[in-house]
Amino acid sequence: MRRLWLTLLLVLCSPAWSQTVVASVEPLAKVLRSLYDDSVTVTTLLQANQNPHQLALSPRQALAVQQADLMVWLGAGVEAPLAPLVARRQGPSVALLTLEGVYRRDGGHDHHDGHDHGAHPGHDATTDPHLWLSVNNMALLAGAVGQRFPAGLRPGQPQQWQQAAENQLQAERERLAPLARVPWLSYHQPWGYLSESLGLAEPLVVSEQLDAGPGSRRFVTLAGQVRDQQVRCAVQEPEARVGLLKRLCPDCYVQPLDPLGRDSSQQEYLPWLAELSAGFAQCLRAADQG
Repeated sequence: MRRLWLTLLLVLCSPAWSQTVVASVEPLAKVLRSLYDDSVTVTTLLQANQNPHQLALSPRQALAVQQADLMVWLGAGVEAPLAPLVARRQGPSVALLTLEGVYRRDGGHDHHDGHDHGAHPGHDATTDPHLWLSVNNMALLAGAVGQRFPAGLRPGQPQQWQQAAENQLQAERERLAPLARVPWLSYHQPWGYLSESLGLAEPLVVSEQLDAGPGSRRFVTLAGQVRDQQVRCAVQEPEARVGLLKRLCPDCYVQPLDPLGRDSSQQEYLPWLAELSAGFAQCLRAADQG
């Protein structure tokens, strides 16, 4: 009997109101962690070893989508494999692409890079899918999430976070302004939203697809552009072919950065933004001084 009463007491005292918010990708989760208190558990659907461009979900991940108290994702246009699962949900969901005022860059990549914009299965060929790298998009998402799921919000959220994001973005732009014209090299081109937000030059892009390098003719052209533009900064995504980057730009300062934040110890978005900005500054400064 004593054990029974103890069990009942534990059940009554447990946080039965604790809820789970699932974000499709880690940068969205970083925003959500800034908004909610400990009564809300924020989890990321995609694992670090999963490629969002070729997404295949496990049964456990599919169940997480169904059981989440709130599902936050980019939207069917860029996360097509999630769309049927979200459509079957009983609970609320927020899709960034459905929000009024969301900023979309053209094409699956920067529309100036000459890429095959239909390269990634499940992506809308008219929209650059890396929407989370727009700080303004994340501020818009924070506002929508706060309205749709107010339970567990920290006091003053999401307004305080939105103001902090605006202030930090302005500070980062000012810090990087002296480096705005420094040329740089990117293996892929996931950085369009961020580089535009920070006022940086468009990069010279190596590869049309993450899983394929340039042909020999393209390589020769790129090497000439690297030489003529005096490129000395290369941003290396986790999927980049490092040897190819080094052959193409042997004098480059190589800065590893992950547009999905998988390699970052920062659990919230604005500290991660500062980390990305610092990485660009270090690479561009080294190139400028070289």
